[in-house]
Order: sequence, then C-alpha cells, then structure tokens
Amino acid sequence: MLGKSENVDKLDRQGWSDEILFGAARGGDEHAFRVLVDRHARVVRRLALGILGDAHEAEDIAQEAFVAAWRARETWTPEARFTTWLHRIAVNKAIDRYRGRRATPEPADVITRLADAAPAAPVEDQQQRLERRESARSLRDCLRRLPASQRQALTLYYFEDLDVARIAGVLDTTEQAVRSLLKRGKQTLRLLIQRQKSLGLHGSFGFPSTAVDAGR
Repeated sequence: MLGKSENVDKLDRQGWSDEILFGAARGGDEHAFRVLVDRHARVVRRLALGILGDAHEAEDIAQEAFVAAWRARETWTPEARFTTWLHRIAVNKAIDRYRGRRATPEPADVITRLADAAPAAPVEDQQQRLERRESARSLRDCLRRLPASQRQALTLYYFEDLDVARIAGVLDTTEQAVRSLLKRGKQTLRLLIQRQKSLGLHGSFGFPSTAVDAGR
C-alpha cells in the first residue's frame, strides 16, 4: 500500500499526459508509472479478455504487459503514442497465451464480458431485458466462432473504440489488412447471426458498415 507521501506524488502526476508520464518512468520515476497502470489497467484487461475470453487469464496478461512495459521502457520513443505501444504489448502477450492453449477447447463463456460491454438501448420493461439478454447470448456465441484475427480486430474497433490506424499498430499489420479483417469479420458475423432464431433481436449489437468503410 502506498504511503501518504507516495499518494501525494501520484496526485501531482494525475494531470500529466501519458507520454509525459512514461517519459518520467523511463527515467526511473515509479510513481509516474503507477499512475499509468491505474489509468490503463482496465482497458488492457479488456483487450486481453476479448482475445482470451477468460477473466483470470486477462488479469494475468495485464500484469505481464505492465511488467514488460516497465522492463522495456528504454525501447519506447517519445514520437510513439504510449497507448499504442502498450496495447501492442498486451495483445501480443494475449495472442501468445491463446496460441499456447489452442490444442484445448475454448471455454463456453468466451467473449462474455465483451458482449456485455456493447452499447445497449435503454431498458423499459422486463420483456426488453429478456430480449437484450438473448441478443447478448447470441452475439457471444457468434463472436466465439469467428477466427481469432477477425475477433481481435472487431474487439479493438467496436469495443475499445480504436481507429483503423491504431489497430494496425497494435496488431503489427497494415491498415488495409485491418479493413479486410473488419469487413470479413462483419460478413461472417452477419451470416452466423442470421442462423440464430433471435435474428430480430440484434439491433443493439449491430456493426454498421459505414464506420469501417469511412476508415474513421
């Protein structure tokens, strides 16, 4: 637990940008790095969860990502956006973990929290709540069946609100490749959803083509 003086140090740094904080961390400022951990831990966990579908593994990956970021802090350059660099570390570690367990079946609750994080319309009555839950279950099932690369791209774009350029940086690929993943992922997802009995219940979880086509 942080002492009083350490808490004061952290508060002094709350208004700093990510890049300024990490620049200080590069010089050995642990308090600045702890502010970054507090600021970005939730997003990093969600990134890992979207790939792995397991909350405990996502927590492990988040911790590993921040440890790796601290150890590799000298490799970061001020010209690079800190969050893109951090997200790439987290995604790479999650992908490595995912590949390491590919011989075993994926858990049935993959993407559970991912689907729950999708925006939903205001709930007015019990029937709407039931319909939204059914819609979420159907979406989770369909997302679970997507190829890992498509699922990663959709996770980053729709649930982490990253643009195509940043996703390309995180996944270490080209913007054209990201657009292709998003397009194919949406097409596959639509086909899977059409096979669900609850076809008419997916309005809250739609993936509009215009956003991707525009490239944000």
